[in-house]
Amino acid sequence: MTAAVLPRPRALRLRGLTWLVWRQNRTAFWIGLAVALLIAGYTAVKHQQIVAAVDQQHLAACRGKPASSTECFKKILSFGSAYQFPMRRPLQAMVFLPLLFGLFLGGPQLAQELESGTYRTVCSQSVTRVRWFVAKLAVPVAMTVVVSGTVALAMTWWWHPAAEVMGGQFPWYEWYPFNGIGPVVVGQSVLMLLLGVTFGLLLRRTLAAMGATLAVGAGVLAGLDRIRGHLLPTVSANAQHTTVPPAPDSAWVVADGPLTPSGARAGDVMSCYSASDYNACMAGHGRTGHWAEFHPASQLWPLQWAETGLCLLLAGVLAALCVWRVRRQLA
Repeated sequence: MTAAVLPRPRALRLRGLTWLVWRQNRTAFWIGLAVALLIAGYTAVKHQQIVAAVDQQHLAACRGKPASSTECFKKILSFGSAYQFPMRRPLQAMVFLPLLFGLFLGGPQLAQELESGTYRTVCSQSVTRVRWFVAKLAVPVAMTVVVSGTVALAMTWWWHPAAEVMGGQFPWYEWYPFNGIGPVVVGQSVLMLLLGVTFGLLLRRTLAAMGATLAVGAGVLAGLDRIRGHLLPTVSANAQHTTVPPAPDSAWVVADGPLTPSGARAGDVMSCYSASDYNACMAGHGRTGHWAEFHPASQLWPLQWAETGLCLLLAGVLAALCVWRVRRQLA
């Protein structure tokens, strides 16, 4: 009696149109992935250096309290000069990463095919225009998620131990490091990719699509930065007998102002800024306390995910617009 021969499982292979799109973009993907892995290796080394420095300099006791003592303050200043300053430029450069995906992967993705007319050849081979578009979109989106996610994870790994030590001296809510860490990097990259694809479909010229992506993409990223503080509810706090916002050292204060003795919010007194005794001047004008609305440091990742969700929602709207354009007007 012979044993039944089980069929060998097939290896996962790209076929048809997906394979063709992969072939068209594989060089860009391998270059991007190689750069991402180099960045990951570099940041892993830097991460270990920071962790070792925190241990050797006994900075754990100073964590979150940079002004608790003169010794702690000096230690943290020295630590920041040696380990936080070197990561400033890389984190600032991360703001351009989403634009690179939009410019060099999204903009030319459809524009080159439409400009040269080669898409007609593909669509004549029993392939619908929508299927052609889905393949042209799915492959670069997957590439963008992999490459940008690798870079974001590496930068977050580098930033995190330094941020824990620096506390309010390395604010998490500033445009850097916020735009250079976490899932928001992936969300913005996918959005810029879809923006480039959309302009490529509408303008049908590669250079025009890249130029429009750069101009509009920069405006979109600036707009996201401006609305970020409104994505989640803020925490409110009132305090009497103080003229400073009653918020934790690491909190993102989005609004603050003086209070009256009854606890009502009041307008600022500009003339008190030039007075010899600011506190006495404010008290003389009936401003005895202060209020603040802020995002605590615990909202870093919720804000990251909220902005990522907004980016993906906008990217979905652009994708739907492209599908409508392909089905109704592409010829």
